[in-house]
Amino acid sequence: MNNLKTLNGTDYMYYEREESRLQELHDRVMAMREVGKLSPANLRRIRNYFRIKDIYNSNAIEGNQLTIGETRLVVESGITLTGKSLRDQAEAKNLGEVLDFMEEIVSATDRGITLHELRQIHALILRGIDDDNAGVYRKGEVKIAGSEYYPPSAAEVEYKMKELGDYIATVTNEDLGDNTLPILSAAAVHAWLARIHPFVDGNGRSSRILMNLVLMRQGYPICIINRDDRLRYYAALEDSQVGDLGPLISLVYENVEESLEEWEKAAEDQRKETEWLDTVRAKFEAPIRVKIHNEYEVWQRAMALFKSYFKQTVDNLNEGMTLGNSVRLNFRDYGDLGFEKYASLSTGGSAKRTWFFGIEFRRGERRARYLFFFGYPHRVLRNRVKVGLTVAKEVDYWYEPLESITKSNIPNVYQIGFDIEEQNYVTRYLSDVQISQAESIARNFFREVIDRDFTN
Repeated sequence: MNNLKTLNGTDYMYYEREESRLQELHDRVMAMREVGKLSPANLRRIRNYFRIKDIYNSNAIEGNQLTIGETRLVVESGITLTGKSLRDQAEAKNLGEVLDFMEEIVSATDRGITLHELRQIHALILRGIDDDNAGVYRKGEVKIAGSEYYPPSAAEVEYKMKELGDYIATVTNEDLGDNTLPILSAAAVHAWLARIHPFVDGNGRSSRILMNLVLMRQGYPICIINRDDRLRYYAALEDSQVGDLGPLISLVYENVEESLEEWEKAAEDQRKETEWLDTVRAKFEAPIRVKIHNEYEVWQRAMALFKSYFKQTVDNLNEGMTLGNSVRLNFRDYGDLGFEKYASLSTGGSAKRTWFFGIEFRRGERRARYLFFFGYPHRVLRNRVKVGLTVAKEVDYWYEPLESITKSNIPNVYQIGFDIEEQNYVTRYLSDVQISQAESIARNFFREVIDRDFTN
């Protein structure tokens, strides 16, 4: 387990023993994803949680003098601080925009990340600071301050970046292939970009962003290199220039683990807060919910009876048909409206997937399909019923409420409700509102469909 290994697709080396703890961390991340703690939505919240911390530390490593509080003001409020370096403030704002752009890149999981996107990131980093060199490979030679390593010549940059680009595309696809441990490839792309040093300025920030893009693509929390670790970080980068990736892997591992632990704590705090809010909310809403639930039980029985009349009518009509399947009615039951949807509609809210039942009339090649679905009651019914049952007809493979159809050959009934206090059905017809029995509503509906849809 102490053997040196070459990372597939690179010339970087690391000790095989590193794999066991990287695998343990990977399993932990995957387990959190399994239970939804690291779902795409939660990962977005994680990145928002660490947003300012990341911007502050990444800039501080490069010498930015803003405090974390000042960084937050500049990024979140967009204000310009008096007495503070304009360049430092621009760096903070720019990195904030870079993180927003990273979200777009991460979401495009159908392909690998491209060098064009990397150059777009670099252009954002230097926007308004050095526009001439923003997103542009260097044309001259550079020297890394405090390092004995000399980056490749300007003439070699484009070719070497093409090699790196091929590797990035491979490790940012959903299928990692042989690169099953994202921290290895994340450390490699960071070291590789830093070694090429393709830009005049902004190489460090670009490398750290690229590293995090690899991690994010595989559902990992981001790695924040803390400013207090910058000397260790510089030493790890220096070792990576000669192919030893081990120190950088360790640093990335520790910081990803720290991010994961912080997220677990934040998630637990959020869970406790949610439980407390739910308890208080439930206690506050309890009397109203009890009242609505009692109403719901009465309403549900009434609507079940209403549906049964329509179903029974379909069955009775089919029973007496003498021409087989060429003349037939089909009844489709879509289930009942649940309490939560009823509560939302009855208090002025909305609900999706509220189909109640449907009826198909078929005679030879001619068909007519009708749908009954729940929604907010029309204003003329609103003072008497809480939820309206709207009648719709299929038109060009789409159901349209009868009141939206201008043709005259449609049934007269538009919406039905149940008045819980008066214990009767209230029906909105074309020109008036009537109190009706469920049986009479059903009979009128079937008679009008036959008369108006199948008159010839």
